Amino acid sequence: MTDQWLVLKFGGTSVTGKRQWETIELLARQRLDEGYRVLLVCSAVAGVTNALQDLAGQASTYDDRKLTDILSLHQQLATELGIKADDLLDEAVEHITSSLKQISTATNEAGRYAGIAALLTVGEWLSTHIGQRVLARNLAIDWVDAREALHALAEDRLHVKRAWLSVRCTSGADPVIQKRWAKKAPLLITQGFVAMHPQGGTALLGRGGSDTSAVLLASRLAASHVELWTDVPGLFSADPRVIPTARLLRTLDYDEALEMAASGAKVVHSRCIRAAASADIPIRICDLGRIGFTGTTIQHCDKTSATVTEGIRGVCCQPQMAVLLLQNLDMREQIGFLAWVFTQISEAGISVDLVATSETTTTLAINKLSNYLDDTALSDLAATLRQRCAVTVFAQCSAINLVGRGSRVALARIDPGSEFFASHPLLMLSQSANDLCISLLVHAADAHQLLKTLHESLLGNIAEEEYESEVFGPAWCDLGN
Repeated sequence: MTDQWLVLKFGGTSVTGKRQWETIELLARQRLDEGYRVLLVCSAVAGVTNALQDLAGQASTYDDRKLTDILSLHQQLATELGIKADDLLDEAVEHITSSLKQISTATNEAGRYAGIAALLTVGEWLSTHIGQRVLARNLAIDWVDAREALHALAEDRLHVKRAWLSVRCTSGADPVIQKRWAKKAPLLITQGFVAMHPQGGTALLGRGGSDTSAVLLASRLAASHVELWTDVPGLFSADPRVIPTARLLRTLDYDEALEMAASGAKVVHSRCIRAAASADIPIRICDLGRIGFTGTTIQHCDKTSATVTEGIRGVCCQPQMAVLLLQNLDMREQIGFLAWVFTQISEAGISVDLVATSETTTTLAINKLSNYLDDTALSDLAATLRQRCAVTVFAQCSAINLVGRGSRVALARIDPGSEFFASHPLLMLSQSANDLCISLLVHAADAHQLLKTLHESLLGNIAEEEYESEVFGPAWCDLGN
């Protein structure tokens, strides 16, 4: 046994049943036999975080059946795995009910969001404690609290919602944690998604935070790399469940992968990639159903490498977008208008994804999911902005993003897609400053057709010699799915 760490992260669909946990045990044993100390980072069982979010929204009048459903799901999992979990479920009930009480009786926003953060971590707490009991039958394993190693940054002027539900942590080695955890079993398991709030208590790393947790913990431990185990073998040139001919991307530089993640590729979160790039921790995306298959590797690529070439790598769809068209009708108020607009948005705790401006019109695109933005909050924001401009809201939109170096050149190759725009309105066109992404905002109902049209136009005829290149691997439909 060496002091070299390896981090394996398992998403919500990878911790849902006996078959998955048998594979997790096999992988843990293999990595231990290779001489690594191994840290397992686990998400909540698929669907649990959303169920807890629903409870949080009804904290004072929640339906007991929703709580029962969450408990029953974990009881069924424990039964399938052959372990006792009554004590874990009892403790989970206490945690859930106390968090709901905190949410419903909070006298300020900080208290309410602190309660929500505490509530939403119950899924990870249950999955990792159940996992520890399963793996302990055959392996020496300890449970560790991720909050020991991940402390949220105290950020001035951060909206209280983000200060509890979407915090940031720095990356970097922590010799104290390395020494402390090295005294435990060679196999450890911990919860993803969580960090310690600067004021104490639990904070969240935002949606997709388990990926970020895994990389941040790997940086703390100076790990060799991170393996993200999920239900697909890697990143593809499009969502393979929508476009079966999408091609596997074997290797990506951090910046390309970051653009893809930010543009709607759901396999890995953008915060995770930023943290990996900062600490220079390679990420390997792996499929729990194909443990011998080489998926996607995200790492620093030498600029002379064959993997660093111009060309579109992916066509991604970013759903759950809202587009706001702002028309400033009084030219006397033009000076300072945008500053005022973004002040209102910032004070509402909202982050703008894309912006385009002209002399009298400003178009904003906002990701509703990452901003926890429901219809009421969107309507409230529009009402505030109407104090100084006319506002048109398109609440159900999608962004189709072309990702790759030299993306501007791609516009010359989408002639087959030009017919689409003759009959479907384009709400916004945005071009990234780093020439890695072009975003096209359309009504959600039009997104699927545009996605297919652009993928076929830009990536449907890759030269045969590139079929098994360093960049492109096999198509999803050729993997026997």
